[in-house]
Amino acid sequence: MYETIREWEQRESGVKVLGRLGFENAYAFAMRQDRARALGVSSLADLVGKAPQLTVGGDPEFFERPEWLAVRDAYGLRFGKTRNFAPTFMYNALSSGEADVISAYTSDGRIAADRLVVLADPKGALPSYDALLMLSPRIAGDKGIAAALQPLIGAISVEAMREANFEVDREDAGKLTPKAAAQALAKKAGL
Repeated sequence: MYETIREWEQRESGVKVLGRLGFENAYAFAMRQDRARALGVSSLADLVGKAPQLTVGGDPEFFERPEWLAVRDAYGLRFGKTRNFAPTFMYNALSSGEADVISAYTSDGRIAADRLVVLADPKGALPSYDALLMLSPRIAGDKGIAAALQPLIGAISVEAMREANFEVDREDAGKLTPKAAAQALAKKAGL
């Protein structure tokens, strides 16, 4: 998919895709660690026999999206209950037991904050949404800019991005501004 996007952007708009930053912000399914452990679940495939007794939560749009339909059909998942939550409340639903599994974004800071388990997708039903570094047509040919940005390629793991997002999303006295979190992330990545 990456090569297709890179070639299409260059051909259609003159945008140069310099590379992947190293993380993605894709859909995933998450559970509390203790619940996943008790059920013996580490992947979507592990949910198949257990789903009829479980509640899955998602944002109001998720259950209409092609990502949900692809996962549901690829694994034959049929949950006992399907519940809609505002994105912020999905995580609360896990901690309160209102949901056993939720749709989540892979780089969400609440995954790190709540120490959630992101379930593996062995069938690859969920598409990747890699964070890409792209240069506009105006600067696409500027070798100096490309060289200056090159250290960013592959430099930020999803775990590091989750931590940075959590630093901004947290509600305690340690909360950082987006700028301060980005600076800390850059330092951590050696940039």
